[in-house]
Amino acid sequence: MIKWFTEPDAVVLDPMSGVGTIPLEARIQGRTAIASDLSDLAVAVSRAKLESADEASSMRVVNELATAISANELSLEDLIQEEHADFGLNGVITDYFHQDTLRELLVARRFFAATGVDNPGSASVLTAILHVLHGNRPYALSRRSHPITPLKPTGEFSYRPLIAHVEKRLSQTLPELSELPGEGRSLKADFGALPLTPGSVDAVITSPPFAQSLRFFSSNWMRLWFCGWSPEDFRDRPAGYLESEQKHGFDDAYRRFFRAMHETLREDGLLVMHVGATHKFDMAEHLLPLLAPEFRLIYDGAEHLDGPESHGLSDKGSTVRHHFLFCRRV
Repeated sequence: MIKWFTEPDAVVLDPMSGVGTIPLEARIQGRTAIASDLSDLAVAVSRAKLESADEASSMRVVNELATAISANELSLEDLIQEEHADFGLNGVITDYFHQDTLRELLVARRFFAATGVDNPGSASVLTAILHVLHGNRPYALSRRSHPITPLKPTGEFSYRPLIAHVEKRLSQTLPELSELPGEGRSLKADFGALPLTPGSVDAVITSPPFAQSLRFFSSNWMRLWFCGWSPEDFRDRPAGYLESEQKHGFDDAYRRFFRAMHETLREDGLLVMHVGATHKFDMAEHLLPLLAPEFRLIYDGAEHLDGPESHGLSDKGSTVRHHFLFCRRV
């Protein structure tokens, strides 16, 4: 979509960027990419992809982290309590890791809480940890789980050194990111309060959370925990996100979204939305009446999910159809 529907010098925004897939593709295509999200997890990962750090700055953070791990004198029991490692949704944090690996992770969580991830070097290192945090491959720090959702772990406990795993991941990602042609930035902001000049964006391409489908907070709970969320945050913070807002007032939430995108886009700017439909709720059907007066529909393309390959999964989710809504700013 970026290649076909935007020009090489375009500014492309995803105001609900998640882990930055769309902005990264915009950068790969040589566009100016802007990612924005409210999630600390999303902002950090998008920053690592868009505001690429050089190897020296990333390794400086790795060395500082290694020093922090070596110097920390708190007992594991104190770290578990202070870093909420007795928490979990699919399982308790302490069930996933060998005690020595767990200790290193808990110190790392404290480290990033203190230093922040406002610079690309820190964001790159944090993102590397998030990538190897859990999974079912040799790169994972956890016992056998799942790389997307941290399902309850199985298998033996074995020590997996945090720094070595992170260094290996960075050796794979940093060279590739450093060679990308475009430029970009990652913002932490609600889509209704973006720190952007009105009319400065050429295209908005985004995939908002699918209504009545998977919940970002539960499927990414361990990564959100590592980014600083406490058990209370999982109870309180989702209410401020569109995923929850649309559940309680779908029309009002998206009227607010369309007004905000109308202000952000240039005249005749492009808005592309990737949305889902379940047997009970068709997002496209509910969105189309809300477009006016800010936007007009150009095309509604549907992709049906009848008979897809299962890839070993018995439950493929509730989504039965994807829609791609192409709209022009009025």
